[in-house]
Amino acid sequence: MPGGRLMRKPGREALPEAWRLAFERDRRGEFDHADPAPERGSGRVLAAFIATGLVFLAFPGTLLGVWNLTSIAAGRTLTAVSAAWIQAHGFAQVFGWVGTFIVGISLYALPKFQHRSLRRFGRLWACWILWTAGVTWRWASTVYGWHWRIALVGSSVLLLLAYALMQWVIVSPGRERPAGRPAVPQDLGSWLGIAGFSGLGIALADHSVLAVTLSRHSAYPVIPPVPDRVFWLVALWGFVIPVAWGYSTRFVTIFLGLRPPRNGHAGILCAGIGGIILLAFLRRFRLAAVLAFGLVLVAIRALRVFEPSERPPKRLGVYRHYPAFVRAAFGWLVVGSALGVLAEWLPAMPGLPGAGRHAITVGFIATLIFAIGPRILPAFLNGRRLASPAAMGISLWLLMLGCTLRVASESLAYGFQNGAWKWLPVSAFIELAAVLVFAGNLMKTLLSPVPAWFEATSVRPDLPLYFYLASFPETRRVLLAAGLKTLARAREVPRSLTVAEAAAADGVPVELVLEHLRAFFASRQPQRERPQTA
Repeated sequence: MPGGRLMRKPGREALPEAWRLAFERDRRGEFDHADPAPERGSGRVLAAFIATGLVFLAFPGTLLGVWNLTSIAAGRTLTAVSAAWIQAHGFAQVFGWVGTFIVGISLYALPKFQHRSLRRFGRLWACWILWTAGVTWRWASTVYGWHWRIALVGSSVLLLLAYALMQWVIVSPGRERPAGRPAVPQDLGSWLGIAGFSGLGIALADHSVLAVTLSRHSAYPVIPPVPDRVFWLVALWGFVIPVAWGYSTRFVTIFLGLRPPRNGHAGILCAGIGGIILLAFLRRFRLAAVLAFGLVLVAIRALRVFEPSERPPKRLGVYRHYPAFVRAAFGWLVVGSALGVLAEWLPAMPGLPGAGRHAITVGFIATLIFAIGPRILPAFLNGRRLASPAAMGISLWLLMLGCTLRVASESLAYGFQNGAWKWLPVSAFIELAAVLVFAGNLMKTLLSPVPAWFEATSVRPDLPLYFYLASFPETRRVLLAAGLKTLARAREVPRSLTVAEAAAADGVPVELVLEHLRAFFASRQPQRERPQTA
């Protein structure tokens, strides 16, 4: 929180001399404490993206998917439910949930990876508004059909604007490169991120072309099967999967205690991603499926996911068996890509394509997010601790069970009139339960108070007043209760004004102020657990 936003009262001339002198020091740049406000601001933007993604996951995504699958199972045919609703479900899951998570995490984390500190957040909030409005408008127009021609084109424009703004923030043109940082990335994660976000741009451009085409020539807001297949190949293999691999080079490697990834595989993987996109537009689906399967094997070798950990995994504050689910997620990716290959050569089993997609979207992507998200997101959100590690474990087990039933039953149900049909809705409700537990656990974490990650005994009179107010806005009422009445009439707080100076300016014993602050921070201490061994 910038100092100027802490108060909105009369000007500086009416303030005590100590405050005016502090403002003069600020003007001369005579303060050396780090500003906590940018981290708080970044955390708020990320929280908005995460909350939005959870809403899309639970309602437009999973709940609609359960309805669709129940109807399909009852009619034993895909035509038992509207094609528009099936496409709306997919869009809500991939762009409304996963895409929103990826955009929010990227806006928060990538500037930090580049050793940059964001201080203005207007563009980030604008990106959130454009992205959320675009995905919501696209989903609603497909489901309800209300002015869908305008909505398809308008939503695609909003998503492209959000993408352009995100790239502007991440690339940040005009900034000097930090000393010692190479002009060309040297690590696998950076190259996969470049490939993945390039794929997102291509997918959104393709979506815009499809939206214009449908609005001009179609009677319904439904993308035809072949262009729809092209779009989802680009969206999944060009965007979501490469970005998931890219972030895995950092988070999976660190949290599972793996050896560093093999950076030399970057060229093969990026070329393969580009090849899948090209083959998709050429409609050479068999070759694309084979290339995707081979690419998965290369990525697993590059990431060392199935190699033994060289350090104990980081299990503090989360479900202790989550590393096994991370590895299971990559196992699902192998299964999904293999089913994609089989589907090309076994057209008599029409359930294989859907089973393969589900193994990738739920088995790989959702499981990876369910396993890694509760480990990183609370820490990103101003140092919170996950509300319930037990709930994290429940969501992972339910998701694994539901996905296994879904992939197995869907592979057999279509084209075979047997008992596999009855397991499809069962799997859907199990996965819905997993989603609700996961979303509820993260929402409870988001709504929890921000913990104080320093001891109450660390509160000192020589620390700036601004530090406490910017780090924990709730301390304003604590300081006012302690007698710092100038806070009530100050428009802003100087960054160099210490607690001792503020107390003296208001004629309050500094020990009284420190006592109030220490009591506040003592009540906000996080639960500290002993690290678990491997």
